[in-house]
Amino acid sequence: MEILAYIFTFLKNAIYGTTNFFTKDLNENNMDAIDILALRFLLSFVILWLLKTTKVLNIKVGVKDVFKKTERHKFIKPLLLTALFSPVIEMFFETTGYTVTTAVTAGVILSLMPIAACVFETIILKETTTIMQKIFLILGVVGVIYIGINTDTSDGKDTVFGIVCLVIAVIAGPLHLVFSRQSTKKFAPFEISYFACLFGTVFFNAINVIKHLYKGDILHYFDPYLEPENILAFLMLSVCSTVIATGMNNYSMKRIQASTVAAFAGVSTAVTILIGVVFLDEKLYTFHYIGFALILVRIVGVSYIAIKKDRKKSLDKQVTFCFIWCILIPFV
Repeated sequence: MEILAYIFTFLKNAIYGTTNFFTKDLNENNMDAIDILALRFLLSFVILWLLKTTKVLNIKVGVKDVFKKTERHKFIKPLLLTALFSPVIEMFFETTGYTVTTAVTAGVILSLMPIAACVFETIILKETTTIMQKIFLILGVVGVIYIGINTDTSDGKDTVFGIVCLVIAVIAGPLHLVFSRQSTKKFAPFEISYFACLFGTVFFNAINVIKHLYKGDILHYFDPYLEPENILAFLMLSVCSTVIATGMNNYSMKRIQASTVAAFAGVSTAVTILIGVVFLDEKLYTFHYIGFALILVRIVGVSYIAIKKDRKKSLDKQVTFCFIWCILIPFV
């Protein structure tokens, strides 16, 4: 159902909008970015592995599909690329970029993802968007930039390194969406999530183990799990954001275009700002409302055109079928 895919896309981005808050919460408890990513994906993978082992989820993909000539081995390349671009490349560079740029600069740069998704889906998937969809996509970027240029950033510092990291994330994120859409042709949504979690767990924990060995505190590797104040943050990041939201994303990618999914990214921006207002006593100004309105117009505009286009395709198929059937009836 396409409508369910749009609902899941909205909810996924709403959940993603909370990640900065919980990541910041863990960061304030003396955990750096690599610690957070390593332990987050480790917990996510363990949860998915348990659901797979107990057959709560029907996950049949595994490492064997990469090395052995299984039935789906020839379709493994898009799945590998999906996991490589996110969580590995996108999250590594996005998290690194966040630490050495202001939140506003990061938001403005990351708002370019829908445009990048539009380009990559045209090149790789040969899927196109209408001129009006492109206009709506750009309108949403204008909304985020408008919020950015009106926000006081005097307390923050931007670095060239941080900006480069965020640009790499802008490229990796849409490529993840594109290859995820390719992967859905042969793999179920939670199979894609499982494989991505496996990649993220191996990559980030390999780096984190080396870091802790170098620091000489490897015996305290799992200490953050034992801190009561970290439990909620880890559950939100591992269960809600990685397992549930990623599963929703992979479900949506099977049914709607990458650029349409990316158009909902503004929801994350809005949720992040709203959390700041509700929990951190930050204020909403007129420019926030104007920016939110432009983001909302992008989401509604792109989605409406996509739904209309899908219905037209479905109607065209029905008309074609009826036409052919009418021609064949005299011969039956």
